[in-house]
Amino acid sequence: MQKYSFLPFAARVLKVVGWIVLVLGVISSIVFGIMTGGTVGVFTAIGGIIVSFLAWVFLLAASELFYLFMDVEENTRNTAESITITKKSG
Repeated sequence: MQKYSFLPFAARVLKVVGWIVLVLGVISSIVFGIMTGGTVGVFTAIGGIIVSFLAWVFLLAASELFYLFMDVEENTRNTAESITITKKSG
């Protein structure tokens, strides 16, 4: 039985949201840049793509942190159980 049942779901949602942010952010940045036109449009598109990429990175990193926290908890629990068993048998 997994102790934290919501964290894997939240991690998956963050991954999906991250990909949606990246795809929609890049597409909308390009469209907005074309609509704006000129040098301002180019810089707007580039800035939007950079911001979308950074948001994607942070969302995926947060998702991986959830998995890291779950792994640390499991390893800590296993270590504590091993120490307890060693003390009882020794």
